[in-house]
Amino acid sequence: MDKAEQILRNQSTCDEVLRKVGRNVLLFQQIEALLKFLVANHRRDGSTSNFEERQQQRTERAHKQMMGKLVEQFTDGILSDAGEPTVEPEDLTEVWMSFTFKTSGDREFYEAQRADMKRMVDERNELIHHFMPRWQPDSPEKMAEAAKYLDEQRARVLPMFEHLRSVSNELIDVGQSMAAFMASEEGQRHFELILLQHSPLVLVLKEVAEQKHRADGWAYLADAGRIAWLQEPEAVTHMKERQGHATLKKLAVASDLFDVFDEPLPAGGYRTLYKAKAGSTIKRDGA
Repeated sequence: MDKAEQILRNQSTCDEVLRKVGRNVLLFQQIEALLKFLVANHRRDGSTSNFEERQQQRTERAHKQMMGKLVEQFTDGILSDAGEPTVEPEDLTEVWMSFTFKTSGDREFYEAQRADMKRMVDERNELIHHFMPRWQPDSPEKMAEAAKYLDEQRARVLPMFEHLRSVSNELIDVGQSMAAFMASEEGQRHFELILLQHSPLVLVLKEVAEQKHRADGWAYLADAGRIAWLQEPEAVTHMKERQGHATLKKLAVASDLFDVFDEPLPAGGYRTLYKAKAGSTIKRDGA
């Protein structure tokens, strides 16, 4: 092989190593983008007025994180063996909505995921910060070793990329299903019921049922009406236009939180009683 051919061959080998460097760097960037998406979107929460703002802030924070921090947030927030549940603020004055996505697995799965994520970060740091000693363009043997190293690194990291892409697709599917449900008639009815159940008058009903009931568990709807006029006069005045129900009795029935009963009176007529259904946990703001 003459000198010109050797130079061309060496140049071709260098070009191939550079191509593989770029390929691996792109792979790590794709992994970083998946981690940012998962960290930003696996948990969504907020009130009806700040839900979108909180999500935007979470996305902005995720996009500023370095790879190591993203991996930490992924393992602590998304792997099912770690992370804390969302805690609602205690001073709520609006409906609070929350959504959390986690992957499922036992302790062995969790530890394997953590180890894989750490290995991926180490591989990324090795390429970005310590590859230069492998770059020896005057040595065909060293360049061949560099190309082999890059191929082996890709083989080690690619399964992590595929896993994160699969998890991201699952999160997208869940989000799309949830959005479709919320846009459906059933979803709209469900959301309207949640709003009704957290309305001031329903919270008054709940409070009276818990604190002023008879020995048999039933409370007088008339007592709740008097307290509602004292505590929420504006809500009582505009009950029909805001809640769609003209009476407290109809509101109690529509909320699906109470059993309602008309108790006959000895002298004729009746009085309306109600009590909270088993399992209802609506709390008054600040309680």
